Amino acid sequence: MTRLPSLQILLSFEASVRLRSFTRAAEELALTQGAVSQHVRALEARLDTRLFHRERLGVVPTGEAQHLALQVRQGLGVLERAFRLEPRQAKSPDPVRLRLSTLPSVARRWLAPRLQNFQRQHSNIDVQVEMGADLASLDHHDGVDVALRYGPGNWPSLRCDKLAEESIFPVASPTYLGPGPADDVDLSAYTLLRHPAQPWELWFQAAGLPLAESAEGPQFDDFDAYIDAAVAGQGVALVRRALVSEELENGQLVCPWKIETRDVHAYYLVWRPDSAKLAAIEALRLWLLSEFA
Repeated sequence: MTRLPSLQILLSFEASVRLRSFTRAAEELALTQGAVSQHVRALEARLDTRLFHRERLGVVPTGEAQHLALQVRQGLGVLERAFRLEPRQAKSPDPVRLRLSTLPSVARRWLAPRLQNFQRQHSNIDVQVEMGADLASLDHHDGVDVALRYGPGNWPSLRCDKLAEESIFPVASPTYLGPGPADDVDLSAYTLLRHPAQPWELWFQAAGLPLAESAEGPQFDDFDAYIDAAVAGQGVALVRRALVSEELENGQLVCPWKIETRDVHAYYLVWRPDSAKLAAIEALRLWLLSEFA
């Protein structure tokens, strides 16, 4: 293969033809005027022909120089396109499997209807929800990476980030209440459904009301059954807003009593500070904050 002139010689030549000045070509290429002039002389010697007429006010390329410069320009364009790096696509984050523990009531009634939104935003994070009434230890043996808990937020050796506080109030089916207006505070005329997580005594105390001497209804260990009983018109249930938002929205449950109490407990995201999946946990934390807002 015929040995080609160096790229620097070709660049100096093309710029000199285009700008009609060795000085301006040198400025464009960040070279000295002497270096550009030397490059042009080397090309002229190689071709054994004069490429520029040197004049007092500058240089004038010959017809052959203009023709050659056009071909050089085209060749430089081909090289530029060949080496022009397309913007690299952002590398997709490595897939992460995140095992999340939470209460069955929170999983079924709040998290499950929303989780697909998180998966759409973070397709690389595979959230596996594990339901249980017992608190996951989040040690390296149970395999749980993070927990969505409702409680005091003081679990030792764990990072506990508060997501939202919660309001507690009584609800009932509109068919159970009947057409007449319910009294703002008097619940003595109604059957009070019971769940161990929502004791009526504490609510009356927090609300500053005397404990209602009402019919004591059945107690449910399962929160879904507890809410189903209220929807079916079996009595009044004491609930947290996040867990009955759907029933309130569609009118299955109503809250005619104009009183709420702020629970001393709250929703927390809990994880080990030394977790190897902190980036995925942080993505989940930010999403949960936006959903609870």
